[in-house]
Amino acid sequence: MRWAFRPDSERENLIIAIAEQYAGLAGFRLHLRRTTRPFPIDEWARTIAANTPNPLPPAPGAPTWADHLISAQRHLLAANASEGQTYLGITFARRTFRDVLAERFNHLRGKGTSEKERARNARLVEQFDEILGSFGVRARRATPHELEWLIYRSVALGMSPPTHLSPVSDGHWESGDLLALTEHIERYRTPYGSTVKLVNRLTGEERHVCVLTVGRMEPLEIPEVHEPWLHFHERLPWPMELSSRVDVLGPGDAFRNLEHRLRMIRSQQRDYQEHGIDAPPELERLAQRALRVGDEMTTGLPLDASRIHGWHRLAVSGRTREECLERARRVIKMYSRDMRISLQHPKNQDLLVREFIPGEPVANTGYLRRMPVRLFAAALPQAASIVGDRRGDLIGRTAGTSRRPVFLDLHFPTEVRERSGLAVFVAEPGGGKSTLIGALGYLAARRGVQVTLLDPSGPLARLCQMPELRPYSRVLNLTGSEHGTLAPYALIPTPQRSHFPEGRTGDREYEIALSNARAERRMLVQDICSMLVPPQVAREARTATLLRHAVRQVPAEETSTLDDLIQTLSSIDDDGRELANLLLDTAEMPLALLFFGQPPEGALGDDAALTVITMAGLRLPDLRIEREYWSAEEQLALPMLHTAHRLAVRRCYGGDMRRRKLVGLDEAHFMEGWRSGRSFLVRLARDSRKWNLAALVASQNPRDILGLDVQNLVSTVFVGRIAEDHEIAADALRMLRVPRGVGYEQTLATLSAVDPSSQNRLPYREFVMRDVDGRVQRIRVDISYVPGLLEHLDTTPTPQPRNDSNAIAPIAAPSPSAPAEV
Repeated sequence: MRWAFRPDSERENLIIAIAEQYAGLAGFRLHLRRTTRPFPIDEWARTIAANTPNPLPPAPGAPTWADHLISAQRHLLAANASEGQTYLGITFARRTFRDVLAERFNHLRGKGTSEKERARNARLVEQFDEILGSFGVRARRATPHELEWLIYRSVALGMSPPTHLSPVSDGHWESGDLLALTEHIERYRTPYGSTVKLVNRLTGEERHVCVLTVGRMEPLEIPEVHEPWLHFHERLPWPMELSSRVDVLGPGDAFRNLEHRLRMIRSQQRDYQEHGIDAPPELERLAQRALRVGDEMTTGLPLDASRIHGWHRLAVSGRTREECLERARRVIKMYSRDMRISLQHPKNQDLLVREFIPGEPVANTGYLRRMPVRLFAAALPQAASIVGDRRGDLIGRTAGTSRRPVFLDLHFPTEVRERSGLAVFVAEPGGGKSTLIGALGYLAARRGVQVTLLDPSGPLARLCQMPELRPYSRVLNLTGSEHGTLAPYALIPTPQRSHFPEGRTGDREYEIALSNARAERRMLVQDICSMLVPPQVAREARTATLLRHAVRQVPAEETSTLDDLIQTLSSIDDDGRELANLLLDTAEMPLALLFFGQPPEGALGDDAALTVITMAGLRLPDLRIEREYWSAEEQLALPMLHTAHRLAVRRCYGGDMRRRKLVGLDEAHFMEGWRSGRSFLVRLARDSRKWNLAALVASQNPRDILGLDVQNLVSTVFVGRIAEDHEIAADALRMLRVPRGVGYEQTLATLSAVDPSSQNRLPYREFVMRDVDGRVQRIRVDISYVPGLLEHLDTTPTPQPRNDSNAIAPIAAPSPSAPAEV
């Protein structure tokens, strides 16, 4: 059940719904059990292998695809990844004396339990299904295999799970067969011992277990301030077991119990008065509280009148007695400090350990907790940190109240959910967005996906040097490319008739796509020409009119060039010739020649598995400075970035539409403010499902993405550290679609937090991730299982080691008698 980053109104509705379901079980005893199960690593490996039909072929001397999968599985095993499971047991078959006599009489006649008793129990079970299966708990009946696992985990608390349970899967168990789940575990205890030692007779494994019980509790404000109090322990990195035995009291039983307590308080007050002693103030406070609660029960809803009486236990385990007790002390301290709940370490640990087994009695009546049904519903042991999918690459783990592995398949939104494949990455400089995009590009290329990355600064080009990618990679440095590589007319692909359905409907869709492509070419060419001329000229109304007129006369086809546009401008009038001369002046610059002429053969498409487009050495402009103050190099960087984005995507529109493709685009904020930029991203998002394209777009400011008006087309969002500006953080939360102004801005500021007292670099980066299903969680990216990947993606400048042969020799001071040479 998702809890993190949900609005308080949704959380409150969830708690109320669960409380109503618990209140519907008034008169029954419940056993709530929370256990863990190791993450099915082998199942995930089989899934991703089946979802990767054509992995990248092995390179000589480099790790193969099988080696990559084995490394990921070992990483998961070392992290001790597990999944939580919550069980709810209901004690309801209280047999009457008449039922026992009827069964004995039927046994003499060769029959079993009476049909009347069976029908009564069946009606109760149907009632439980109806109450617990709706919104809130959303429970279902446990299967025999799940019950087998629960019994084993209850008997062997904290011990390593078996590789497999019973090979018989028919679900039928005889009473004598249950020994197979219990007799392998030996229990050793002392009368006043602080732990219980469990020993597996077959494997020799030893485990020490101590059970903590919930004592006094201060009033909790859930969900406004506090976390669910039976889920809070999952912040710690080791698994623990929960057991709650509670009785649900309906309005009548709860009110009678309250009246009994109030009479006891009044009796004690009279005893003090008869002996002439002042009664302690606590008695009067308890009496007033009982009166207030009684008023709520009699005047409020039945939900407010229901009460929960029960015992709540927490089992902590360790390899040694000392480790177990140290973990228990940390749990006690954490609950006391953060939740204001007192956890006690009682005696009779053996009986408390047995209490975790379904069907065993309560160990003792001490530490009985009485609470409203809403407070018990707010315990939420089933809360979990779930994000991503179960068929993609391992990219890290959750970093919230629990730790779960995070997997991401960037084509899951397009292939399964039938949504857009647009993913957005936002973070401050140094937040890790470029490294994450590079890592996702690497993982996709290993799976045989056609990957194109646009990295203007150039560090991602080092990916092509990795041994497993080197034979199948290509680096395209635009600053050293041939003339015409960024010819704007050729960057918009012409739709092909084979990409549309047959018939008149397909013909109509094809004609519309052709018209849209021509209109997009005209828009792009007009924007590029406005960027190439001086900004003072571009702002004149006459300039826009001339460009629009000339663009309309030049055929909007892939074979047209800017030279055709200049020739058309020269034939209009004197103003047109002046504008054409300005474009010709710009064309004399070496980098500007990329826009003029026809593109070289093969520049707009290749079969490389990984293509990295860079503009190494090019200085990008500061958009906060007016264009009049940009240098000539910065003036050309803007149209180069626009056309480079088009070039990266142009490669994805060739070949098979169903082939998986990925394109990563950095510095997307340069697209904001231009008509062609917005139309480019809108088309990219809309075509991504049709072309099975995963588009990764990165920017430093979420306003750049929101300004392009593509938020409703975004399927996946990654937001890194944003600590400088509160308004920018609010915009990032808007992209994540989580509430603003309730404290989540501070969560973004604490991502990838650095210890001020440390001089070391932070070895990880954290993000808040929103997946295609709308689940939002805080995650910690961890791709350390790929050898050498982090070293190739490192963009932090580091000083080079000193070379003694190039060491600087000390300069001798000149003598006072001789003049120094300059």
